[in-house]
Amino acid sequence: MKSREVVERLRNARLLTVQDSEVIRGDHMGIYQRPGDYAYRDYPQKLEEYLGIDIQVVNSGELEYRYVNDKKAEEMASLWINDAQEMRNGVKKEDVIRAAKLYFSLSRLIREYEADAVTMASFGLAGAWGEPKTNAMPPLSWMELSKENIPCCCQGLVDCLVTQLIGTYVTDGWAGFTGDILNDWRDWNSFLKNGSPGNVLIIGHCGAPITPHGNDRIPYAITDHVINSSSWAKLFGPDETATAITVEWPVDETVTVLKFDVYKQRVLIFAGTALDGCSLYRGFRDVTCRNKMVIRIDDPEIYTIFSGDLTGFREEWGNHIVVFYGDLRKRIAQIADMIGFEVTCC
Repeated sequence: MKSREVVERLRNARLLTVQDSEVIRGDHMGIYQRPGDYAYRDYPQKLEEYLGIDIQVVNSGELEYRYVNDKKAEEMASLWINDAQEMRNGVKKEDVIRAAKLYFSLSRLIREYEADAVTMASFGLAGAWGEPKTNAMPPLSWMELSKENIPCCCQGLVDCLVTQLIGTYVTDGWAGFTGDILNDWRDWNSFLKNGSPGNVLIIGHCGAPITPHGNDRIPYAITDHVINSSSWAKLFGPDETATAITVEWPVDETVTVLKFDVYKQRVLIFAGTALDGCSLYRGFRDVTCRNKMVIRIDDPEIYTIFSGDLTGFREEWGNHIVVFYGDLRKRIAQIADMIGFEVTCC
């Protein structure tokens, strides 16, 4: 899609955020910050003013996934299981069926609200800041929606959702991966199998698309969600496991790392190369987030941003970022110019 067409399409776009908080946020400034602490309360107005995008808030009570037809849910669960390379870490078919019910419920809301993209405050609805409202996590829903070219991500991260939407329009259907920046979450060198891979950025989330090139279907395994090890995850009983997926990313390809900061009218963008994390690190799939992408950053000046204390970066940009396959820098910079956004790190 041409850049001008992307800008025009944004003006008719509608986002959906499933959450019980009244505050719509671009991203959180700290990993465990409560949604109500987000400073920019007029974010929805800025989103419409700067990009023309409408956003709708859906209360968790509208999900009604418990009432989804059991047969439909079991059929979808069987499809996911048959297509997966394996099921790992104690996941049972009953766990996948619960995830399938959530998918059908989210799909109904997308159709009902005529939405182009969706996010869900998954951790909050799982009981992070109060009583749990769901008993399923959405990674399998995100996987299935990626087949339908519908951008989606967890945690009510609207800046990332906007970024995914723009990237999907630019690429005519390639899916972006939203994740946390994990560089300082672990001493990754202690997991290395051999020598250092160089200047790398590690990004992770428990949900991911399987369509990074649009019509492809990359391999995936169904596994447990990291929330199962959380002390505050009240939604799952002793015999229930929250589900996620682990994908096998294409390697040795150029990727573009980007994030639109709607409130401050700017976009962060730079390029790198996707590496094979499992060949570099021991136990890579099961450390923190179940999907992780390792990106070698060739520009040493850009790498310095992620090589030390990331407190300042998180205060500026939040802890999440989006990755697309391909070199989108020129196209994204062109769109940024059209909408009056400042470009950083291009």
